Amino acid sequence: MFKTIITCGLLVCTSALAASEPITTLISEPELKAVAEEVSGVKAKRNLDAITLYHRMRASDGFNKAASLVADELASYGYDTVQTFTYAADGKTMYGTQKARLAWQVDFAELWELSENAQGDWQKERRLGNWAARPLTLAQDSDSADVTADLVDIGAGTSAADYDGKDIAGKIVLTSSQPGAVEMLAVKERGAVGILSYAANQKSAWWQLDDSLVRWGHLSTFRDFDTFAFMTTLGEARQLKARLAAGERIRFHAKVEARREPGEYRIVSATLPGSDPALAHEEIVFSCHLDHPRPGANDNASGCVSILEAARSLKELVADGTVAAPKRTVRFIWPSEIEATLIWLNAEPQIAENIRHVIHMDMVGGGPVTKAVFRTSRGPKSVADISGDVLEAITDFVNDHTLDYASGIPTDFPLASAEGGREPLLAQKEWLSMGSDHDVFASGSWGIPISYLHDWPDRYIHTTKDMAANIDPTKLKRAAFIGLTQALVLASLDDARAVALTALVKAGMIRRAGDLVTSQSGTPAEISAARARGHFAAESQLISSIAGYAPGADLSTLHTTRGALKAMLDVADTAVGGAVYTHNADIKGTMNGFGYSYISDKLGEDALAKLSLLKEADGYEKSYEALNLVNGERTLSEIHDMLVAQFGPVSLEALADYLKALESLKVLIEK
Repeated sequence: MFKTIITCGLLVCTSALAASEPITTLISEPELKAVAEEVSGVKAKRNLDAITLYHRMRASDGFNKAASLVADELASYGYDTVQTFTYAADGKTMYGTQKARLAWQVDFAELWELSENAQGDWQKERRLGNWAARPLTLAQDSDSADVTADLVDIGAGTSAADYDGKDIAGKIVLTSSQPGAVEMLAVKERGAVGILSYAANQKSAWWQLDDSLVRWGHLSTFRDFDTFAFMTTLGEARQLKARLAAGERIRFHAKVEARREPGEYRIVSATLPGSDPALAHEEIVFSCHLDHPRPGANDNASGCVSILEAARSLKELVADGTVAAPKRTVRFIWPSEIEATLIWLNAEPQIAENIRHVIHMDMVGGGPVTKAVFRTSRGPKSVADISGDVLEAITDFVNDHTLDYASGIPTDFPLASAEGGREPLLAQKEWLSMGSDHDVFASGSWGIPISYLHDWPDRYIHTTKDMAANIDPTKLKRAAFIGLTQALVLASLDDARAVALTALVKAGMIRRAGDLVTSQSGTPAEISAARARGHFAAESQLISSIAGYAPGADLSTLHTTRGALKAMLDVADTAVGGAVYTHNADIKGTMNGFGYSYISDKLGEDALAKLSLLKEADGYEKSYEALNLVNGERTLSEIHDMLVAQFGPVSLEALADYLKALESLKVLIEK
């Protein structure tokens, strides 16, 4: 297929043939057409409708039912490699840097406001929390309770001053903070019996415009005392606050039947074995996360059904010979977010060491009502890899053709579902974008290159309005198309595609050099120099990654191009200096998992608070990538340069202190 040059007459726009599109040099147009015709947003949406019926907390009955649904679908597609990995969810087992959490099961939960009758008895007046109808009204990891108590407003409730002059012993507290942020001060230290929260855990430009949303609430997993928390809407909270401020007595009855108990994590997986005996041990992995509250449509039933549709389509296309069987193995997995991925990689090292690339989907189906912006991320520069150039070429292909389609210009690739929208995709291309399982794969313990497909913002994330009705089958189709196309390219790359691959990388290298020049405008010389050095270090790594797919590729042209660009921009070599660290192979994982922070647990909150790198702008991302960049060869200065290339100014002293702290935990070892 060819890019279009738009020519508009008085009433009609047409297209003319222009230069060949880059992605068609790596996968043929007939194969692209076959993928586009096979992937179905409608089929993906039907699976999503089913998954959103379950409240899918990790290791719970609801999660297990959703996992069984996925496994059954895979079997119906003809996969005879379906398996379910199981691991202890016991609250104590350590899998690398992730402590397993207990399963959380709920049988019943209701919160009623009471009214006093003429006889002075309290009776049920209206129900604010109802697990059976709206499970999000109960905060995650709540314990059983059966209490009647007055309500007290504590505001944020995160400082001692918020409690001055307030007697909350035996009361339920109303807070604008997440339950986990007030549980110690309010419940353990001051005797409150429970919490009612209206906190927002994801903020966007729309977050306060809809005050009817119930948002996802969390209590801490590993606390050593029992409590419960209900979640309510901002609109309801405003009314309660006004009534309390006017001196009204508000009384509630809360009943919860729930338990944190030993269970098991379940991860459904299936593979299409590679067709080349020399490459079949290498894997291209599709990942998502199956857990999250009901309905949890975009987050993340959408990613789960998109990779499920990619699995169905791949099996069908290979079976009928429309596309060649991939040379490398293609795997699909459905874990609980972050924690189960950390567990899986630690528990299955023989699989982990053979993963060449991960295509992760988390929120890929938001329709216009969600205000979603679709993004394709190639990951952090610590795993800079040619897969990112492939992803960008596919993204450009889909953006161009869906824009043509929306504009009324003929195209063979409208990539639109009969039951979905017709808007152009207009996906944003990014590097590092954090917040899901891809963080784990790309972390320094494994250093696996990733592609991350996701929507952000999404105004209904983690709320009762993240509903199946808001999901666009066209978006699901396009996500599955992008992921499956990339998998087909990467799973069969070899020396036969080396020339096309190097041409793609060369074009990307030149574009990125232009972006570097633009970013340097108005930047202090010291920062500019560090950014340029880090930029070209990442480009060198990217060039080297070609050998992993096409070992016979001639890389001389790329090295010459990199050298010429570096000379043109007058970039000096990195000053070699500072400590050199390597990872401790016995402690694998990120410093912050899901529901458990290794660095906080092992270092302690006081010592953690002294690490100034975490307080800088983008401190969380900087600390994550700093650990990733440790490879036993880079010096402190070289790591600093690559951080500056991604984030701008970074304190070298703060970086040194952070790595030294990780050394004290034996996460890193100084060489």
